[in-house]
Formats: sequence, structure tokens, C-alpha cells
Amino acid sequence: MRMRVLLLGAENPLGQALLAQAAVEFIRLEAVERPEQGWLPEMADQLLAGAKPDLVLNLAFYREQFQLGLEDTAALQAQKNFNERLIHGCAANAVTLMMLSSARVFDGSKTSSYAEKDEENPNGTLGRLQAQLEQSLRTQCARHVILRFGWLLDGSAAGPFARLVDGLRASSPLALPEEWRGNPTPVADAARVLLSVLKQLDCAAPVFGTYHYGSSEATTWISFAQCVVQELIGRGALSGDVTIQPVAFGKQPELRGQPQNAALLGRKLLMVFGIKPRTWRSQLPALLDELSD
Repeated sequence: MRMRVLLLGAENPLGQALLAQAAVEFIRLEAVERPEQGWLPEMADQLLAGAKPDLVLNLAFYREQFQLGLEDTAALQAQKNFNERLIHGCAANAVTLMMLSSARVFDGSKTSSYAEKDEENPNGTLGRLQAQLEQSLRTQCARHVILRFGWLLDGSAAGPFARLVDGLRASSPLALPEEWRGNPTPVADAARVLLSVLKQLDCAAPVFGTYHYGSSEATTWISFAQCVVQELIGRGALSGDVTIQPVAFGKQPELRGQPQNAALLGRKLLMVFGIKPRTWRSQLPALLDELSD
């Protein structure tokens, strides 16, 4: 790769998956892990000055965005402060910036999958912050790529996938949100998309803008859980079926700020980059393997 790529958040599952896939293709990324004290605003200036990158891939707050979905005021302010400084620094130094966002920028009222042209109208504070940062990046930095994901899943203990599997193993009936829709997307698939985008940017392709990706096909969280149950039974990790009790989406406090419909349409990514979606069903066994590692 001719570009000097600075990867922020190399320690998290998405960063690790990306580095592993890049290594297979002998692609070197300058990887920076989360500092013990967290991502302080002044670090953005220091990293840009020290690494002198052509492109920054910002995965610094993957955990807060996709594993925990934090609505905590202090955590959100820390994200805002660091990201705003990074956006300003990249714009001032003509550095391309790739940033993650999510389906939280939508209110979830649409009955079909969201496209990039759909109006942003977030319900929660995290979604509002993401929409604000997106707008800041578009305004200040012409050379940018925003990648929105919905349900990003990994094998970490704090993540939604591990919590789902623990619940399936531990109790019956298991209460799950009714008609919560999205694209279950393993981090390995998300990393594949990120690497593909990086390679085309390295070829100086004029592909800046906002894109969606989700593994195919969109489904409900309950339907996804039922597929996980069948896979666990097949592995001998469950002795019998699990009774799932549907609960109204609005009565699940842990889903506060989430759109009820988080399904994203990745047609623009396919048309511009030629990146075809992979099915989450085919990737489910590998995702479960991550839990046992």
C-alpha cells in the first residue's frame, strides 16, 4: 500500500480483525492502541504530527459505539472532543479521514432498509453525536469516507452477541425485543469491507462520501437468536430448544436510543466499490468460535 495509513483503535475486535486480514495480503498499517488514560483531544494533534499519515482510519470508539452503545454524558463528551480535534487536524493537513458511524443516526420508523439519502433523525444522544460528527466531517474535510454499520457483532464478553448467547444458555424463557430489525454483521465481514475501501483509496479512486454496509439479509433479533439456538444445539452446546418471550421494543431499557429498524441498504457501496455483501448465516459458526477462544 502506497498510502501511509494510521489505524486508531487497533486493540479492539474490529481493529484486530482488520490487521489480521491486512497481514495476509502483506499490507502494513500503522496501528495505535487505546491509551490507558483514553483518547484525549491533544493526542489527535500528536498522532498526526508524529505519524504524518496520508489517511487516518478512526476505530477509536468502536467499543462505545457498537458493543456498549453508551449514552453516558462523560463518555459522549470524550468522543466528541477527540473526534472534533481529529477532524480539524485532518482537514488542516489535507489528510483523508475514514470514520465509523451507525444506523443510530436514523429514528427507525422506516419499514424498509435505510439508504444513504434517507433523512437523519436520531432518537438518542449517541445517535445525535454521530450525526453531528458526520456533518462536521463533511463540512470541514472534503477527503472523507463515512461507513455506517448497524449490528456489529464480535466475540467479546461485553458485546451484544456474547450477552445473547449467555442468555440462551442460562435461562428459559428468554425475553427479547419484538420486531427489532437489523443486519447482524460479524466484525470479520466489516474488516473485509474496510480493507477493500482502503485498497481503492490507495489507487486514488475518487470515492469519498457516506456508505452503508450490513451482512445480508436483514432480520429480526429474535429470528437471529433462533438461528443461534439451532447452531448451538448442533454443536452440543444446548441440550434442547429455548423458549423466547417477545417483549415490546420500547420496554427494553438497554435499547434506549437504538432505532427499532436498524437495517441498512448497502447498494451504493456495491455500485461504487464493487463490494458484495456476505450472508451472516454463513459466518455464524466462525462468530461462535470466537466466543470459545
